[in-house]
Amino acid sequence: MNSSPGHPPDTLLPTPVRRLLDAVDRGDSDAFAELFGTDGVVDDWGRVFVGREQVRDWSDREFLGLNGRLTVHRWSTQPPPVLIVTIGTDGGYNGPSTLTFTLSPDGEGIDRMAMTD
Repeated sequence: MNSSPGHPPDTLLPTPVRRLLDAVDRGDSDAFAELFGTDGVVDDWGRVFVGREQVRDWSDREFLGLNGRLTVHRWSTQPPPVLIVTIGTDGGYNGPSTLTFTLSPDGEGIDRMAMTD
């Protein structure tokens, strides 16, 4: 696991993970949801949201819609890419989490983002 304040350098993260962090920084729900495609999954501590529409609805309700932000504390680029983050929202979850990513076969999107402790 690598660590540094703020986000890891762009060159150290797979493109879809970097794009996800950028979308979160901008508060861009469309760009965030697009990364998951038609079958991508967000696993929010066991609650599973499948496909672009469900991911967007989840984010609008519980993450970016509440001004959600991610502060990266540690990361690994070894398969699977993992980010150790603090999640901050206005009125939603605020605290530590581990985000584990499964990338799409073409490497351009995210098949799964699982949030755990």
